[in-house]
Amino acid sequence: MSTSAGVGPPIEVAGRTPVTGAAHTWAAPTPPARRQLTLLFMRLLREQARAPTTYINLLISLFFLAVFTGAFGNADAVERLTGASFLTFILPLTVLTASVSGSIAGQVLVFDLESGYLRRLLSMPLSRAAIVGAAILLGGTMVLAQATLVLGLGLLLGASHASGVLGLLAVLALALLWGLAFAGYSVATGLMAGNAVGAQTAVFVFFPLLFLAPTFLPRAALSGWLRTASAYNPTTYVLEAMRSLLISGWQAEPLLAGFGVVGALCVITLAWATFVANRVTSRS
Repeated sequence: MSTSAGVGPPIEVAGRTPVTGAAHTWAAPTPPARRQLTLLFMRLLREQARAPTTYINLLISLFFLAVFTGAFGNADAVERLTGASFLTFILPLTVLTASVSGSIAGQVLVFDLESGYLRRLLSMPLSRAAIVGAAILLGGTMVLAQATLVLGLGLLLGASHASGVLGLLAVLALALLWGLAFAGYSVATGLMAGNAVGAQTAVFVFFPLLFLAPTFLPRAALSGWLRTASAYNPTTYVLEAMRSLLISGWQAEPLLAGFGVVGALCVITLAWATFVANRVTSRS
């Protein structure tokens, strides 16, 4: 059977969708979602592994651990109140500080937006979910790596862990959820700001939260406005859950509160990040 002039039959090429037409053009193949996510994540991971700034947050966390234990390690007030050493009491704080590394998710997306690379990615057969998801996955990986190093160092220095190996994994799970919540926040605020300075400035909101919590004493020992502020601070419940695992063992109340609060934060910030990312990438 003959075909119309100038129009040939579909031509099949491996990995491409045939399109009938005068020039025999093909639609660009779309990689599977997992493949897209893996490729984008590995690119970001290689870049961050080479960047000196990647390790600044880890050094800050280790600095805090050294300074706090050096300054207050011999004070017995915390030990009288909790039955644990000051090192064990303060260790969750430095683990949470390490978890701020999740903010790298927003910073890499803003860098790609400013450099024009995000526009190039959006012109390729890649889903927006994979582009944003790779950044958030990078943030989660950074959190786990840095939190594990800080927690491991604390244990080597003599911190106790009343709930055993499973308890340590639960501490890391809390750190990961906190870091993912922070990653979602950094993606949303970074893309809304549209520049690296705005993205980095938004990260500093975390540090006041650390010191409006039972940072150096149990919540019951706080008084006045600080005790009231700590009750409304989500950081308080994550700290108390981690401390209960290290000091007291498996206790339902602080663990349910800690996982409940940080889980809700994850849902809220990641949903916010998804909304903002969809709006920004649609404009791009």
